[in-house]
Amino acid sequence: MEITIDKFGLIVKRGLRYSKDHVWVKEENQHCSLGLTDYAQRKGGDIIFLKFEHREGIIKEGEPVALYETIKAALNVTAPFDYEIVELNSMLEEQPELINEDPYGTGWIARVKPVNPESIDALLSSENYFELIKELEALSVTTKDV
Repeated sequence: MEITIDKFGLIVKRGLRYSKDHVWVKEENQHCSLGLTDYAQRKGGDIIFLKFEHREGIIKEGEPVALYETIKAALNVTAPFDYEIVELNSMLEEQPELINEDPYGTGWIARVKPVNPESIDALLSSENYFELIKELEALSVTTKDV
């Protein structure tokens, strides 16, 4: 799905789950990949720095996963559920702009193992996240199914 806000086209990928804090989750067997949504990276602006807050262990829902800085602000990527870190995308420490260039691909942030796999079901579907963006923007937006 694509939504146009102002002049920017934003992508909400189907088949993913989303947190209200703008983190996408892709289930892959017993693990998940996490990343910052296209909406979040566009609203924040060019990402110029990223630092992982934790490198191992159990991370609780709402805790910071990474700190990133844009030309506008310093922000946190927060855990959408309790999980154990499996892998971090270390390329982002040298190339944080990958999040802006490909938020759903090479810009992934972490691969994790959920403490409680059912917690993923509490996240937003792509359709519900799409509606959340429209509510947040409260603008006349142009949408199309991609």
